[in-house]
Amino acid sequence: MSSTIRTIASRTIAIGTAAVLGLASVAMATTTTDQLEELNLRAWNGETELLAEVYAPDAVHSATFYALTREYVGPDAIAAVARYGGIEQVAPHIDIPAAEGELRWADFVSLAGGSACLWRAIDDLIVRQDCVLPESSDGNRAPAGLADAEASASIDEVMERLRVAWHPGTTVEELSEVYATDAVHSARYLDRTRVYDGPEGIRGIIRSGSPETLGRVDFEAPEGELAWASVSDIAGGTVCLFRAVDGMITRHDCVLPIKG
Repeated sequence: MSSTIRTIASRTIAIGTAAVLGLASVAMATTTTDQLEELNLRAWNGETELLAEVYAPDAVHSATFYALTREYVGPDAIAAVARYGGIEQVAPHIDIPAAEGELRWADFVSLAGGSACLWRAIDDLIVRQDCVLPESSDGNRAPAGLADAEASASIDEVMERLRVAWHPGTTVEELSEVYATDAVHSARYLDRTRVYDGPEGIRGIIRSGSPETLGRVDFEAPEGELAWASVSDIAGGTVCLFRAVDGMITRHDCVLPIKG
């Protein structure tokens, strides 16, 4: 598979034909992470007996859809949702720096039109799996594929406008160049989700410059829309789902990492 190499702000980014972007400095998946992912995908696609092999007894899986979050504790509770199956990875996961004895990563699956999850494992057992689910403006919840090169280029342009507008002291006018008037930004940490409406509401929570992007995955989307997931260095590794309509961000939903 061929790749195009771009340099952005003195950092090299490899862009594959599968619409997956990742910093070249991000390490490839470790064997342990690969093994956990393989077993977990099998567990979520019919072999639920494997859940006890990959999740700690007190592991927590959460799924956030807009402002609603459901939480499942332990392998038995997680099995209640895993049994539905039909989960496929649509792109390679992205490793996130972690403390010794831990693994942290973000992955991207076909569920509900393209979902993203933040993972943490200790001593080779998953202790947290926190996911954010999307919904397109036309209610399309079909499994997601990857965007084509044209859509990825459009996402590049939106993300550049976001980078320029996201800084301390930004104005509503600047944010209105990238966020729709009725845009919603949500941020979830543990059991609390905060929601910020429109450029004015979003402006109130910007305390620093645009975060460093660790990787990005671009999803298929209905005509006139763009959908993607981005992993950044916020709070040690945060995953966000974005949706844009007519080039303007309408949803920006994030899950922050849970540390010990």
